[in-house]
Amino acid sequence: MRLSLRASYAAALAALVAACGQQPAALPAPAFAPAAANVAPPKCKGQQDNKKRASLKVTLSTKGGSLCVPAFGGFGGSIEYPKVERSVVLTIRTSTSNIYDEPLLGTGTPILYLNLHFRAGTHFEGSVKSEGGVQSAQIEPGQPYTSYGEVTVGHLALMFPPCYSNAMSGPYGGLIPNIGSMLRNTTITGAGYGVLEIYSGAQVSQEC
Repeated sequence: MRLSLRASYAAALAALVAACGQQPAALPAPAFAPAAANVAPPKCKGQQDNKKRASLKVTLSTKGGSLCVPAFGGFGGSIEYPKVERSVVLTIRTSTSNIYDEPLLGTGTPILYLNLHFRAGTHFEGSVKSEGGVQSAQIEPGQPYTSYGEVTVGHLALMFPPCYSNAMSGPYGGLIPNIGSMLRNTTITGAGYGVLEIYSGAQVSQEC
């Protein structure tokens, strides 16, 4: 009996020593969700913000150029515009809701409103660079988007020719190119207010 107990004790002690000599099992690394990337386009220099919109005052160049879109609601980027016969001041306001009671120019609800205030009349020429675009993580690359626009001077409303663009991948999400082509060969007859509206889908047959 004593021999049996000693043997059992020795075996248990040997097992304990062996267990202490083993390396502890590696614990699985905790899973942390990666921080979301900041994909919002940057603000324009000099833009002014409030809870409903962002605005920017610019002077259109007679040489044409790039119009910075005030960043708001995850949207931003730029729009190329043609040469203008007369350099005029333009205020552009970005919003994601119809805060100025604009007419709905397309079908459905726009994903973006770009409200325009021309301080004087001018004429846009017929050539525009294909660079830049409106950008947002809410824009899906590969999908079509349609742009409509109009400017009202007094009682006269000028409709820009609507067109659609297939969104591309940009540095801040999807990018809608060539919106500025709507301005080609159009005349703003005087100081007036207007809007550019962007809708999901190809609602017209003309490509920007």
